[in-house]
Amino acid sequence: MTSPTDENKTHPVIRWLMTEARKRIDACEFIEAFAGELLAASVDVARITTGVPILHPQIFSFSGLWQLGKGTTERLYRADPQASSVMANSPIRIAYEGNGPVRFDLTATPEPNEFDILAELRAESYTDYIVHSVPFADGSYKALSFATKRAGGFNDQEVALFTATIPAVAFNLEVQALRRTARTLLDTYVGRQSGGRVLEGQIQRGTGETIRAVIWLCDLRGFTNLSEALSRDALIDLLNSYFGPMCDAVASQGGEILKFIGDAMLAIFPTGVDAAQTCAAALRAAELAQSTLREENNRRRESGLPQIEYGLALHVGDVMYGNIGSDTRLDFTVIGPAVNLTARIESMCRQLGRSLLLSSDFVMAGGIAARSLGSHQLKGVAVSQEIFEPPTAT
Repeated sequence: MTSPTDENKTHPVIRWLMTEARKRIDACEFIEAFAGELLAASVDVARITTGVPILHPQIFSFSGLWQLGKGTTERLYRADPQASSVMANSPIRIAYEGNGPVRFDLTATPEPNEFDILAELRAESYTDYIVHSVPFADGSYKALSFATKRAGGFNDQEVALFTATIPAVAFNLEVQALRRTARTLLDTYVGRQSGGRVLEGQIQRGTGETIRAVIWLCDLRGFTNLSEALSRDALIDLLNSYFGPMCDAVASQGGEILKFIGDAMLAIFPTGVDAAQTCAAALRAAELAQSTLREENNRRRESGLPQIEYGLALHVGDVMYGNIGSDTRLDFTVIGPAVNLTARIESMCRQLGRSLLLSSDFVMAGGIAARSLGSHQLKGVAVSQEIFEPPTAT
């Protein structure tokens, strides 16, 4: 194995990290390829992990785990007290604090109160375990670990190579983390499909396309009175209890949440080649949201909390899907008469005493045996519209 030194920048692993590795933007793909390069350089490594805290509303960090003969898996750690307690009893915490590397002889007699991971590694016949701190440009530290099953553990050249790779590994992990953070923020604040388009470069004002989609618009009733009667925390809790089931239901059936407009939510289900299937998925999502909110309202009733009352409309039509706004502030959304009609139908929920209404176009496209609630003249719509409710409505 070529000895890695400061002068020797041609070591095959380091050369790979500084060239071809940069194309591996997926964390698991990178660690799998990194392991392959180490093995090709005759490094006796049997396990590699990365640990990278990320900016995410639910996830504290992600970790890639490669094991010889088993491939690579991704592990996500949620931002909760239980995860924090696990991290406190891990050498990964030492790395995150910038105090690595630390090395453990797994053939030595176990010490009292040692890290839990050491017993797990011994049980799998590992003999040597090294955890490195990986410095990022923002001053934070991430983690990289190596383990082997070779008798006698890693040799001096392998240990030196691991140390020599850290700057190049840091570069690659930071690029991956930044891309992942960008994707997470776009998914969270823009939506998965729209965020993907933005990340691919569709950021010019006015760019877009006409697509056919099921349009979902839901609106919380009595929000003005609620905002005056409830404390800030109680109002936020009510909004989260309302938006949560709506968002989960849309996502579970392949829909795309585009925006929150105060107490309203706009989402779409692009129809593709099978409009009937898409309409069925949107209706399933609506009924799932209704069911979850019924349970939530039962809980709130027992706790003496205000009920969540809402209106929801489903319509299908052509919409312009793309960027609108100013040179410096854009919104990736849908606009068009179909969106306006959906809003008008949703506004009829209170008048008709229903929480879910369907347009005639939606019923026809989906082949749904819905119940007609008659034709109605809607504000701003020239032709009266027949409005329906699902066959399962009670």
